[in-house]
Amino acid sequence: MNKEQIKEKIKNFKSDEEILNFIKERILFLETQSTEQIIGQFYTDTFNDFISSKIHYKSVASSNRLNFPNLVFDDITPYFELIKELSESKDYLNELFLFTPLMMNIFNYLSSKESKANIEDTLYDRHRLYWDYMTKGKNEISIKEFHKQKCGFCSENAGLAHNIFKILGIDSQLVIGKRNDENHAYNIVFPRGYGNQPAVLFDPSYSIDFKMENGSKYSTGYFKVLTIDEYNNMLAGNGTHIDISSSVATLIRYYPNQLTGLIPNYENASYSIGNDSPLRIDTQKDKKNQKDRR
Repeated sequence: MNKEQIKEKIKNFKSDEEILNFIKERILFLETQSTEQIIGQFYTDTFNDFISSKIHYKSVASSNRLNFPNLVFDDITPYFELIKELSESKDYLNELFLFTPLMMNIFNYLSSKESKANIEDTLYDRHRLYWDYMTKGKNEISIKEFHKQKCGFCSENAGLAHNIFKILGIDSQLVIGKRNDENHAYNIVFPRGYGNQPAVLFDPSYSIDFKMENGSKYSTGYFKVLTIDEYNNMLAGNGTHIDISSSVATLIRYYPNQLTGLIPNYENASYSIGNDSPLRIDTQKDKKNQKDRR
């Protein structure tokens, strides 16, 4: 079943039972396509397959990483909540219309935005959770534990987003790399299939916020349609400056009634694929900065 067939199926769901049966069928199919593999920081730069029960996902980098428990995505709740929302809204036309509800779904499930005021406490709770499981000799840790404690971070966010993309039939990569100077996990999706342009960066740990006069905000998914040069530069391990102003313009064009006149607030960043070496600077951007300083 391809993504267009899945999209049409989602539009025609009539009950929660149909949604649940669809999810279970998709997971069963994706499980049969999976083979045992270790993935995660210092194991893989990119991963294309569904994170199944056969996959050992090491979402924490450590000198003792072999002892860390595997993160297991054994809760279909976030899959169900998102697909139900897409089915009821009837406006899931393409990936662009998916990024915002997906980001919000993951945020509500894991409450793990790096922009949270209590980021230090959240990070501490996350590391303590992994440490407790490791010291007790447990080999697996469920995503449900991060849901309970609301302490997921980029590896949990990107892994969950990746599996949702796969259930929806969308070609996705779970990327282990860097954002600015920090190790980071995020996603790259290929709307036209693996190996075909465009490649679209989607970072479920961040959002594009539009501020309203009353101080509230309207948040959307954080994404960027990559140029061939940007993608190849990232793939080479180079820190590549990603300016998402074009994404902001696209969002305003698609949602004029909601976003026109609001003030966009977002953070451009440097992204790379792979984190086994220090972040390298995009040479073209560096040359431009040198020229601007003259």
